[in-house]
Amino acid sequence: MAAVRRLAPLLLALFVLLPACADPRVSLGSGLEEGTRLRYSLRLLADVERTLEDETRVERVEAVFRASQEVLETFASGGGRVGVTLDPISLTVNDQPQSAGPTQDFVVLLSPDGEIEEVEEGADGEPDPLVPVGIERLLPRLRPVLPGGPVAPGDTWISGAVLSDEDGSFSIEARSRLAALGEVAGRPAALVRTTYTSPVDRREVFANAVADLRGRDVGTQEAWFSLEGNLVRSEGDSVGRYAVTFRPPGGEAGVEPVEGRLRVRLRTEMRLIV
Repeated sequence: MAAVRRLAPLLLALFVLLPACADPRVSLGSGLEEGTRLRYSLRLLADVERTLEDETRVERVEAVFRASQEVLETFASGGGRVGVTLDPISLTVNDQPQSAGPTQDFVVLLSPDGEIEEVEEGADGEPDPLVPVGIERLLPRLRPVLPGGPVAPGDTWISGAVLSDEDGSFSIEARSRLAALGEVAGRPAALVRTTYTSPVDRREVFANAVADLRGRDVGTQEAWFSLEGNLVRSEGDSVGRYAVTFRPPGGEAGVEPVEGRLRVRLRTEMRLIV
């Protein structure tokens, strides 16, 4: 019995020390390898509210895409160039089927932590029916920005980016947290929750007008990111509020600009197609 009493404190000390010795941190990386291809399903659901001269019109827009990405080039310093293709499957406006529009191709520059630093190219051709949603502004929000080093559940990190082109600029300021570790679709994965704000000052081309937008988006995202280095699924919600100046697309003489407001409530759902 005396031996048992002497052994008990040693066992207790061992159980106390073991959790302290275990390292709960994981490294989240983008896992970029040249030639890697991934396919996703992407669903957008947007409530678009336009107000002009005290008259408000509301549209509900739902779009479904097949989104594919291919790593075109990797950089020695990390990151790389990734080709992104959005193939439209369906588009409805106020529950009425519409032409889904053309396939859209982009080339994006990714930093080592997975942040989109630049959208190099966009699709040309017929006007995009989803312009109010801002497809190019949407791309940086479809995946989390990674922490750039080992993190444990509960750790937080911040990120920011500014993207600009001939039509103006927008930026993203985000705060992310590793919420949990687990398994999704048979893959070890990390749950990253993000909140962000995105100031916008740019020009958008609608079907019958050109609009100068000034405002910001605020949103949240919940993303499961595989420890192998790729997004498994993400869901996001955002609200964008803008002051808008509408002008005729051709700049017709004698037609005065019209001031208005635009609000977009957007939900995104993205899933890896296995």
